[in-house]
Amino acid sequence: MLKRFIYILAAASFIFGGIVARAQDAGALLDLLIRKKIITDQEAEEVRADLTKEAATTAAGKWKLSTPITELELYGDARLRYEYRGGETAGNVSQPHDSLERQRERYRLRIGLRGNLTDDWFFGIRLETSQNPRSTNVTFGDDTSSTSGTSTTFNGPFAKNSDGINVGQAYLGYKGFPDITLTGGKMPNPIVPTLMVWDADINPEGAAEQWKHSFTFSFGESGVAQAEQSYSKDNKALAISKPAAEPWRLKIDVFANFAQFIYDDSNPENPLGPHKTSGGRLVPNTDAWLLAWQVGARFNFPKNLYFQLAPVLYNYTGNGDTFNGHFVGGSPFVNNSDSLALNQVGINSPLVLEIPAEFGFKIGELPVRIFGDFAVNLEGDARAAAAGFPNKGDQRYAYMIGAGIGQLKAKHDWQIQAWFQHTEQFSVDPNLVDSDIWESRVNMEGVAVQAGYALSDAVIFNLTYGYAWRADDGLGTGGNGDIGINPLDEYQIFQADLNVKF
Repeated sequence: MLKRFIYILAAASFIFGGIVARAQDAGALLDLLIRKKIITDQEAEEVRADLTKEAATTAAGKWKLSTPITELELYGDARLRYEYRGGETAGNVSQPHDSLERQRERYRLRIGLRGNLTDDWFFGIRLETSQNPRSTNVTFGDDTSSTSGTSTTFNGPFAKNSDGINVGQAYLGYKGFPDITLTGGKMPNPIVPTLMVWDADINPEGAAEQWKHSFTFSFGESGVAQAEQSYSKDNKALAISKPAAEPWRLKIDVFANFAQFIYDDSNPENPLGPHKTSGGRLVPNTDAWLLAWQVGARFNFPKNLYFQLAPVLYNYTGNGDTFNGHFVGGSPFVNNSDSLALNQVGINSPLVLEIPAEFGFKIGELPVRIFGDFAVNLEGDARAAAAGFPNKGDQRYAYMIGAGIGQLKAKHDWQIQAWFQHTEQFSVDPNLVDSDIWESRVNMEGVAVQAGYALSDAVIFNLTYGYAWRADDGLGTGGNGDIGINPLDEYQIFQADLNVKF
């Protein structure tokens, strides 16, 4: 009877645990019973053999995981989207005040594996649709295909050219040092970001070092019950015990995030023949790097009150071979096509200090947050001069302020948030900013509103609307978006999303 009872306990641990945890839980239980001398080694081996045989007949038991994997998670999401985008020209030389509109039905799919390995190592792999670093969307009906080497050409419908699967994340990391995480590869953004500077779909490539430590401080009562005077009806003083007051606690999470992202690989670094020169000067032929230095803290007060500040400095080094031209960002003094042809991607002279902040509290059970961001390019004068606008060096600032209420964690949850954003032409990197609300552009300002409702624990419906306009009429709107207009005088976007997470 004892052996049967042991068998049931071990089997329950094996069956109801995670795929990897089943064998670990059953083995740990049996080892404990052996040490307690409740069962013998022989009896434990018989139970292990029976469990292994039983598990091999189940679907989950057919999974074969290598020995170094201690934990494995399969996750992903799918999304259906309707999107409208519209923009209007600034009235430059050709076709003044003309407009361009796009309406698209789109989908995305992302599926990944992440897990822990022995000796404090971890890894992650994610596959996703679309090759665009700032979008994983695929547009229905945008494909064409042909059969190479024949006279037959197939022009859809329902072709699959853009329905490919790409590697979105592939990284390896180590957590063996206290409070430190080291990561290398194509990784989730290790910097605490906002959409003003980083598109949420970008997974940078390179290396990152993260440190985080929590400090807890207690103030107030010592925890010892105190005596106080009370009076009965006959005016006799009585000493009664007063419950000790809860101490006032402050938890501070201090963190530091450092990153070295390979922005543009120069290929080759030492080409055959003479090196390129420009204006009598040798053009460097080195890789371009984006370096990030962030130190911040989150202050967690009693009663669900918190405040987070996370300043970060970005600097660019090296030259690369794709982004080494001088950024111009378009011009209102030429026609639309010529303005679009001016350099939109150069990374010359950005030294950006960004200060994102967030404050949160609760109204009843509803979480509320107020968030903001401020950025300044400390080399704004040099970037403006190189663009041919030396009098526009003051266009170096970007800022955002917004608020949100609610959350999207379980069925029937809801959330609404809105914000205003202002991004000047020479303030931040146009290759990284959000591709949806701000059309991958700088020199834009505007408002955005998002609302979401959880139809179930896994299915969320979202609505997004944004309206933006040109911030400085004397400059173009730098960056490459879906609307082929520069300067972009007015811009609108509407998105309706159905998201499924698994």
